[in-house]
This record gives sequence, structure tokens and C-alpha cells, in this order.
Amino acid sequence: MKIIIDECLPKRVTQFFEKGSAFTVPQIGLSGTKDTELLNELDRREIDVFVTIDGNIEYQQQFINRKFGTVVIIAVSNRFNDLLHLKDKILKAVNSVSKGEIEHIS
Repeated sequence: MKIIIDECLPKRVTQFFEKGSAFTVPQIGLSGTKDTELLNELDRREIDVFVTIDGNIEYQQQFINRKFGTVVIIAVSNRFNDLLHLKDKILKAVNSVSKGEIEHIS
């Protein structure tokens, strides 16, 4: 499974996943890329799941025909310590979200 963590989340979130399966947007060379271009590139790279904390992205972008599922984290902040208690929910959502769908966790 290929998982991409949005750049608005801490790099340490990749530790939640099996080694070598999760990478951040900057790690794949797409830092600073606008959302539309980023999502199109993720389609081209055939990733399985995109994880973000950007709650507005689903209202600004099209996800229905995407080749990947999206997990939107709803949390107090994007600090690692504020996300740590959501680890199990994030893992469950990543494993259950389907292509073109958005799953919210909080």
C-alpha cells in the first residue's frame, strides 16, 4: 500500500504505518504544490491513500473519480502529540477507505 501524508501534517505521522509504505508530500518531491496539481500527480503515481488534516480540501477539490482514497483528520491541531491518540483510527480509516472516497476521523 502506498500512503501519502500531506505536508500540513508532521513527518512523524509516517511512523504510524508499516516502514516504507508512507511518505510525506515533501519526501516525494511535491512540496508547495497546489492542491489540484498535487491530487492529479497522486493519481498519476498510483498511490492508494492520501492523508490530510485540511478539512476544506473536499469542498475545493474533486475526489469522486480519484484513484486513491482520502482520509481527513479532524483534530485540535496538527501537532504530533495532538494526533497520537488518533493513531488507531487513522490506521483503520487508511485500511478501509475506497478509491474516490473520503473518510473523516476525529
